[in-house]
Amino acid sequence: MIMLKPLRGALVAFALCATAAAPAFAQSGAAPSGAAPSGAALPDDDRMDHAWNDLLESEGGLLSGPQYTALNNLAFQAAVVRVCDGYSLDTEGFGKGIAGVLTSTDKDFDERQEKEYGAAVLVAFGARFGLFLAEGNGDKKDFCDAAAKLKATPGEVPLFLK
Repeated sequence: MIMLKPLRGALVAFALCATAAAPAFAQSGAAPSGAAPSGAALPDDDRMDHAWNDLLESEGGLLSGPQYTALNNLAFQAAVVRVCDGYSLDTEGFGKGIAGVLTSTDKDFDERQEKEYGAAVLVAFGARFGLFLAEGNGDKKDFCDAAAKLKATPGEVPLFLK
């Protein structure tokens, strides 16, 4: 099992920092896998496709498809809090969401490998968060509209926005 105590504290601290600094986050395009962060197909005119492709090529098989989807969703919602007005993050739920990605591996790690894996997952999250921030600030209206749509009708997408 991944060592969650230090990671969970870091994640909660990150979530609090992500929500405290100011206006939030934006993005209106589909997630890198082709599925929109909100679970609905959205135009992707604002996407930084080349940057996403570079990221995906560098990650290899770190996570499974569902884990990447969960990480994209978490990063999108964290970015919304930074780019869009009127949103905050359910930090407890968000921390549990990140912890879920960290602990859902079927790999058998020793202690050193667990720490490396946890760090790699957090780097993958940070890269996604940064790309969503860039996309959101590139077209704030579309991004915030996507956030409003997600909050209004999340479907089966875990919602961390308040």
